[in-house]
Amino acid sequence: MSSHLIIECGVAQTRAALFQDDRVSQFWFGPARGDEAVDIEPREGRRFIGKISRVDNSFNAAFVALNDKHSGFLSIKPKFKEACVEGAFIEIEVKTPPRQEKGAELIFIDPCSDQKTMGRSEPIKDAAIEAFDALGADFDCVTIDDGDAVQALIKAGLKNIDHFSKPTSLFEAYELTQEFERALERKVELNNGGAIIIDEAQALTAIDVDTGAMIAASSARLRERVAYAAADELFRQISIRNISGHVVVDFPSITSATARAKFSSHLSERSKGVIGLKSPSFSRSGLYSFTLPRRGLSLLDQLTEFSGGEPVSGRVFTVETAAKMAIWALESALKDNTSNIVDLGVGAAIAKYLGEKPVWTSRLEARYGARFEISENPALKERAFDCSQ
Repeated sequence: MSSHLIIECGVAQTRAALFQDDRVSQFWFGPARGDEAVDIEPREGRRFIGKISRVDNSFNAAFVALNDKHSGFLSIKPKFKEACVEGAFIEIEVKTPPRQEKGAELIFIDPCSDQKTMGRSEPIKDAAIEAFDALGADFDCVTIDDGDAVQALIKAGLKNIDHFSKPTSLFEAYELTQEFERALERKVELNNGGAIIIDEAQALTAIDVDTGAMIAASSARLRERVAYAAADELFRQISIRNISGHVVVDFPSITSATARAKFSSHLSERSKGVIGLKSPSFSRSGLYSFTLPRRGLSLLDQLTEFSGGEPVSGRVFTVETAAKMAIWALESALKDNTSNIVDLGVGAAIAKYLGEKPVWTSRLEARYGARFEISENPALKERAFDCSQ
């Protein structure tokens, strides 16, 4: 299987995408280069200085505040029990990142008796290297659009690095924007009809396979065709959305024992290469399930949050995500047009967030000069933006 890693280094965010056999299989979004130390997201493997907010002796565990937004759960072992008292600062490593209402699972590293502030601790990797490590370590080629990042990757001993220097967005050049948008949609249309419906919940991810507009000579043949089409796309969708934990899939029922065995073998073949997949099986009721290790947030959990609404709540982009998308749209326009002034109008929430990030504007000016304007537009919704020339 061929593999190609794309890394785009924006002024507000680092974006990466992994191609396998010329199809996108995974996305990664992280801090801009230069923002690594202030990125407080508790990702797997990152280290923090945290403050113990509560010790629960009945569970032999501690609840640790990592910063003003995130906390985690630490199982207390005898060898470091003395260091785990309420109010103490300790160094920890994130074993499992938080998911929705569940906090991160932590590993004890070291007591920090002289430390009085929370935050990231060393080692703090360059964002481009973190993207490389997060998506694997064996690529046929890595394409990156930042010369300094190229040198950082080479200095780290990485090879097959290609510097993309064309005056256009790297994500746009590889048609990744639409692929990213589809990765957040609930419904995945299959070739020749049929669809996969993906619902991420706190306890598990439930996936339903719908026959939709697909046709066949008989109902039995129709169910088989849809099941095989869904199986061919299922694991790519799980990978591209970074779904983990317990996954349950409701495939169309296949009545023949011979056909069921053949389909089960097909699923087994398609799941090869999915790292950490465990306990794949069909229940008596025909539901197919498996588990994947929680190594990071899904795209949905990372980029969106619940919004109010009765009787059912939906999801919206977080203010941080919306602000980064607005800056990315501005950068893309500046790259595509090297002479025109680009205007970025933003809603109130984005305007407030960008006001707290003056370094992004400074980076824009350093890269593109004074060819842009950013202003609040009262006509736009709080988390909306409009980029025009």
